[in-house]
Amino acid sequence: MKKNRKDSRAITEMKYLRKRIKTVCFIRSLMITLCCCAFLVSSSSGGLCASPVNYLVMKHVRDIKGDFNQPTEVAVSSGKRTYVLDGANNKVKIFDAHGKLLLSFGGLGEKLGEFDHPVGMDLDEQANIYIADTGNKRVQIFDSQGNFLRAIDLAPLHGRPVEVKYNSQTDRIYVSDTENQKIHCFNIEGELAFSWGGYGKGIGEFMYPGMIDIDAAGNLHVVDILNGRLQIFDSSGGGPRQLSKFGIKPGTLFRPKGVLVDDQSLIYVSDSYTGVIQVFNMKGSLVGILSEDGKSPLHLSTPLGMALDSVKNQLYVVQAELNMISVFEFRDNT
Repeated sequence: MKKNRKDSRAITEMKYLRKRIKTVCFIRSLMITLCCCAFLVSSSSGGLCASPVNYLVMKHVRDIKGDFNQPTEVAVSSGKRTYVLDGANNKVKIFDAHGKLLLSFGGLGEKLGEFDHPVGMDLDEQANIYIADTGNKRVQIFDSQGNFLRAIDLAPLHGRPVEVKYNSQTDRIYVSDTENQKIHCFNIEGELAFSWGGYGKGIGEFMYPGMIDIDAAGNLHVVDILNGRLQIFDSSGGGPRQLSKFGIKPGTLFRPKGVLVDDQSLIYVSDSYTGVIQVFNMKGSLVGILSEDGKSPLHLSTPLGMALDSVKNQLYVVQAELNMISVFEFRDNT
């Protein structure tokens, strides 16, 4: 009799738990839908904005598919090669100008040349490849053919590197560390020069610093993910200022992930939650939102890293949820 009561109670609790899970999932889906709808309404009507939104028209050219599993970053070299960090597959994949796979290296492991769910990647002018080997708490550097060169160990800092960026002007390497909520600067030999940041909402503080890009003046543009903003610093980590703020209407950021600064000093920021890419000027004003039809935002599936082919005037965007890299061509938006 007691056993039957226990079984009955367990069944009741299981039913209650299932209802709670369904309710939570429904509420989460509803919130996502409402946020996206609010962004669409505000961007199409200008109802939540001081002025109507300008759309920057792009043409979809092609997609690169290489059996990816949660890719995070993409880079394009002057040699017309495309480099993709295939995070969950723990590999770097290199493609030619037509999207044909040329080379793949890496694999899951702790040895040099292996990765543990890497998140960040960068190229220098010689097409040396810098990888934020997140799970192994280090940065690994390879030549253009995937041969291991050297590593920077972040274990002594108890760090979790999620992004790496090489600054050719100062010959320094910058690393985003989400464990310490800091940016670390290393010299080319891998010695720590200085760090800045810390957990918080103030200017110069971070709540999960992510991807980085460096402009022509050597300033660092750092995605501050949970604070819903971009922060800009000089090469020494000084002079911090904030671009945009947390929100879902045009000109604000909800979950910024990727950042790209072009040769005209325009700043592209991808938002993995709303699925849009917004473009700002250096003063922080919204220049426009990427679009295919000129009437509504271009919506992508979890857009993350971006790269620019300035020769072909094309933008490469990681669509992590779709496991592919999408290539868009800029139209005349004058």
